[in-house]
Amino acid sequence: MPASLSDADLADRLSRRRARMIVPLAVIFITQQATFFSDSANHHRTVSYVHAASWLVLAAVILAALVTGGFWLKPRAVRALMEDEITRANRARALSLGFVLAMVTAMLLFVLDLFEPLPARTAIHLILSVGMGAALLRFAALERRALG
Repeated sequence: MPASLSDADLADRLSRRRARMIVPLAVIFITQQATFFSDSANHHRTVSYVHAASWLVLAAVILAALVTGGFWLKPRAVRALMEDEITRANRARALSLGFVLAMVTAMLLFVLDLFEPLPARTAIHLILSVGMGAALLRFAALERRALG
């Protein structure tokens, strides 16, 4: 990026980039779940532990970005400009939806477990995936609408 960009211009550019990149990130995160569930018989292989750990790290980074706004390596002034009232409201709405859908998923899994026992790891994976995926997609939709 040119050095002549003002903080406001840089913040605007990064906000638009964030709105474009959230959907592919959500798709990657959600489609990655297929590999977890397709490899359920081999959970005790080393590669399965590495896969689970990498998924957990990705989930933690995504959650941290959703909660804080991300762009931690950008100047504080630029991050502050990116954190306008609309973005904060969009993030709050997205996190709220993610929480609600995670709780609904937990309730459904509780009922399902009455008839078909589920491993705890599978239930946790589903709850986290639904909540995180929903929050990401909702934030992307709200940000795209706000940015026009």
